[in-house]
Amino acid sequence: MLKKAYHILIISILLAFATACKTDPLEDYFVRATESPDFFIVNIPANIVKFDENKLDAKTLKDIHSVKKMNILVYKNNFETNKKQAEFGKASKVIKSKHYKTLTKINNKGYEIVFSYQGEPSKIDEVIFLGKDKDYNFLIGMLKGDDVNVNSIVKALKHVKDVDESQARSLLDMIKPETE
Repeated sequence: MLKKAYHILIISILLAFATACKTDPLEDYFVRATESPDFFIVNIPANIVKFDENKLDAKTLKDIHSVKKMNILVYKNNFETNKKQAEFGKASKVIKSKHYKTLTKINNKGYEIVFSYQGEPSKIDEVIFLGKDKDYNFLIGMLKGDDVNVNSIVKALKHVKDVDESQARSLLDMIKPETE
């Protein structure tokens, strides 16, 4: 009897350990990148992004206001092109992993942004994005929210285009390379 209890205990510990080791690839990437001098993190309150609320229905507004925070990891090594491309490749693998589903892709004025999400379409836990310019300067980030609906995110993203570039200037100044 004691031997059987011992085996059940060992199996339970192994299962608990296996479950605890299940990690989020983006979180792993963020942890690794924070240890590198080539990155810095910007934590942004979710309300910094403004939408044309007259063009959004009440459900969409409720969903976009449920977004809690936005964390952006910026690659700041602006000198070593091969290193930038290699690191961008690693970031691309994260966003293309089986943990995330593609939401939308935007190509505009030399910039490419891919938005993906984790969760179910009607209950998104996390939206992640990866953006780059033609020189492989890039950033990767995440938006965390409570049960955000994918349709609401798509509707809201269509109206981000209406944001005046001058409103984003302070953020762009914060994330531009240190030596330009």
